[in-house]
Amino acid sequence: MAQHLFIVSREQPDLFSYLSREFSAESEVTVIIDRRQGQRRASEERAANEERAANAERAANAERAANAERAANQERAANEERVANEKRALAHANRRQSDRRRKAELVGQLSTLGYAFVRLA
Repeated sequence: MAQHLFIVSREQPDLFSYLSREFSAESEVTVIIDRRQGQRRASEERAANEERAANAERAANAERAANAERAANQERAANEERVANEKRALAHANRRQSDRRRKAELVGQLSTLGYAFVRLA
């Protein structure tokens, strides 16, 4: 069963009330108010920096925890991990580009229509 989401602009409380009433009996439709507030770039950059620091610390800890038991399988495992990471990085890059396009569409709908309709599944 498909799930749908109505995101209603904060500037449209009457529309939010109307859509909430209309879809109250529909279990596959959720109606919410837009929760975004101001610019988030600074907090996103801070979070990215914190994540990079945490990743660096995890990498250093992993290096310290490594021991002499690594043997012939180490190179093969490293190659498999490298390929998996490259696939993940490519998938992540594609997802982020897709998310940016989708976000721009949603922002446009919210500003022009007062709502955005999203199919989740």
